[in-house]
Amino acid sequence: MTSWRGLLIVIGWMSMMNGNPLEAKDHPIAKFLPRIGPAYHAGDVRVCEGRDLPGDWHLVTFDSSYRFRNPQAPYLFPHQLFQYSTHGGTKSVHSLRPILGRPDKIFQMVPLEMTYHVERNGRVILNTKGHDKPVEAWSCELVTRSRVTMESGSGLQRGDLIMTLLGSGGQPLFVRHLRKTVT
Repeated sequence: MTSWRGLLIVIGWMSMMNGNPLEAKDHPIAKFLPRIGPAYHAGDVRVCEGRDLPGDWHLVTFDSSYRFRNPQAPYLFPHQLFQYSTHGGTKSVHSLRPILGRPDKIFQMVPLEMTYHVERNGRVILNTKGHDKPVEAWSCELVTRSRVTMESGSGLQRGDLIMTLLGSGGQPLFVRHLRKTVT
């Protein structure tokens, strides 16, 4: 009987070590992240510049191995649209079901509550409208060469964005793969 308990303890310990159950204290929703993002090579991307973001974007993939306290949080929904204006405004829409309609029409109904700016290192800083303190920081990379990834069968297309949410210590929290919406 004792050997079975010992075996169960070892198996439990090993599964905990594989899960890396560390809590991201600066991001109350996310709990752990052993891997992030779609696979790509350094030569396939460059850091974003301010001119890269304006337009309407849709979520291609969301990659995170975090366990979330609230799995129904809108930013985890499979259908997401984002709009970055040339004047520094940003809007987003999140849904469990496909979002139908033209993004420009959809975003007309969404109030402008966030602003953004792109720093020289490709970091996209989001602020609540009218406040100076950043709400989120994203590392942004623009795909410069199309590539099909073998793991998922999906691919990165030239012009896609790889957006990585950064914690207060600069650690990656999760990744969004965005593609410009053609209307």
